Amino acid sequence: MRSLEDWELIALAKQGNHEAFNSLVERYKSPIYTLCLYLTRNIQNAEDLVQETFIRLYKNLPYIEPRAQFKTFIFGIARNLALNQIRNEQRKKSFLTRLLDFWNYNHKEPRSNVSWTWSPEEKNELNSIIQQCMLELSPEHREILLLREMQGLDYESIAQVLGCQVGTVRSRLARARAQLRKVIKEKGVLVK
Repeated sequence: MRSLEDWELIALAKQGNHEAFNSLVERYKSPIYTLCLYLTRNIQNAEDLVQETFIRLYKNLPYIEPRAQFKTFIFGIARNLALNQIRNEQRKKSFLTRLLDFWNYNHKEPRSNVSWTWSPEEKNELNSIIQQCMLELSPEHREILLLREMQGLDYESIAQVLGCQVGTVRSRLARARAQLRKVIKEKGVLVK
């Protein structure tokens, strides 16, 4: 297609012109990939998010009206999807996994610019360090970390096991995590 403005291509795509939509994809897939890669720091996630961005755009074609610049619009979709992906992944990660990621980020040279990987030896070393540090915690803190981080129980289940309120579980867990960080830092494993 000749060089049309973005909103003109959207208007054509609304009328069923697939070539117009494909022109938008070709025009924006690389910059959107760069944005998503920068935000997620993961090649596979960035590729998936580019695809999801254009799927969302296509599904919502009938409802899209020209506003500001199209570039702002499409980057907004991609950014929101990337931030949701990051939030969802953080929720899924256990505290101990995030702690290991933090340790790796601060103590190792990244093996690539986008993600860190663990060798089996590194995983064993770090797990051993965390287990040693957990032995130094109070029994109450060891117990709650074990139930949440190693057994994967949700707050309500932990409250039932311990016979306390969910709010108590949250506060004990926060204190236990802080104590574990402190013990690990004192051992010289984490610098921050």
